[in-house]
Amino acid sequence: MNVDKSEIRYLHRKELDEERWNSTIAASRAETLYPYSWYLDRASAHWSALMMGDYQYLMPLVWKRKWGIPLIYQPFYTQQLGIFSEEYVDPHIASRFLEHIPSRFRVVQFNFNAQNLVGEAPERIVSDRLNYILPMTEGYEGIRAGYSTNASRNLKKGEEFQTPLLKEVTCRELVDFKRKHDVLERRESQYLWLTGLLEHLVERKAGTIYTIGRGEELNAGAFFAFSRHRAIYLLSVSSDTGKEQRSMFRIVDRFIRDHAESGLTLDFEGSNIPSVARFFSGFGARPEVYQSVGIRKFPFKWLKR
Repeated sequence: MNVDKSEIRYLHRKELDEERWNSTIAASRAETLYPYSWYLDRASAHWSALMMGDYQYLMPLVWKRKWGIPLIYQPFYTQQLGIFSEEYVDPHIASRFLEHIPSRFRVVQFNFNAQNLVGEAPERIVSDRLNYILPMTEGYEGIRAGYSTNASRNLKKGEEFQTPLLKEVTCRELVDFKRKHDVLERRESQYLWLTGLLEHLVERKAGTIYTIGRGEELNAGAFFAFSRHRAIYLLSVSSDTGKEQRSMFRIVDRFIRDHAESGLTLDFEGSNIPSVARFFSGFGARPEVYQSVGIRKFPFKWLKR
C-alpha cells in the first residue's frame, strides 16, 4: 500500500491496528504509559487519533461532550499525550497536526509530550509545564549521593520511626486510603474508576504498590506504573501521621533502591507547585518541560482555560 507520508488522516478508535499502534508508541522517542491503546481504553470513554504516514506519526485525541459540545481534553492520570514517533517531531509537524483536528471539536485543551515543541499561533494558547524525571541507570549509592540535604535529612528522620514498609496491599485498599485522606472532594464514581484503572495495571503486571503502616493502619501509600522505559509515580497519598513521619520520602527512596540500575526513568508527573517540585528535585530529579495547548474556536473563545 502506497501511503503519502505527508498526509494526516483522522481515524476512529475501531479503525486502528492495535499491534501497529502500540509498536509505534513503544519505539517512540517519547515512549510512556499514557498513549498505549490498552491504557487509553481504560483512562477514557472515547478516543480517536490523527496519523501521518503508515503509523509513522501518531497523535491520540481523547474526547467527550460537555453541554452538548464535542471537546478534546486531557484525562485524569494521563499527564502527557501529543505526537509519538520514532522520528523527530519538529514544530511544523506539530502545527500541522493541530490544524487537522476536526472542526467539530470546538474546544481543545490537552498536553503534548516533552519531545514535542508547539509553535505559537494566534488561535492557540501555549503554556509550559514542568515534570521531574530521574534516570535510574546508576547503582543506588550513586543515585543516593545526588539527594539534596533536605531530602536526606527527612529520609533519616522517617527511618527513625521504624514503621514497616508494606507491599501486601490491594488497589481497593489503597484507593480507600486515598478517599479517607484526599485533599480534593471527589465523587464516589471517580474512586471506583480509579480502582479499576489501578487493578488493570496490576493485572497487566504494569503497576506496583508501596505503603508504610502498622498492622491494618496505613500512613502513606504510592502506586508506581510501568511502561517500557518509564516508572511513573502515578498516585500518592499520606495521612497526617505519614506526613509527620516523612513516610513518602521512605517510599520513594525504597522504590529507587529496588529499581536502581534498571535503566528506567522515574517519572514524578510534575509539578509547578514549589513545595512538590522541591520534594521531587530532592531525589536528584531534573525538570523536564512539556507544553499544554488550548484552542477556542468561535463562538467558544470566551471559555476560560
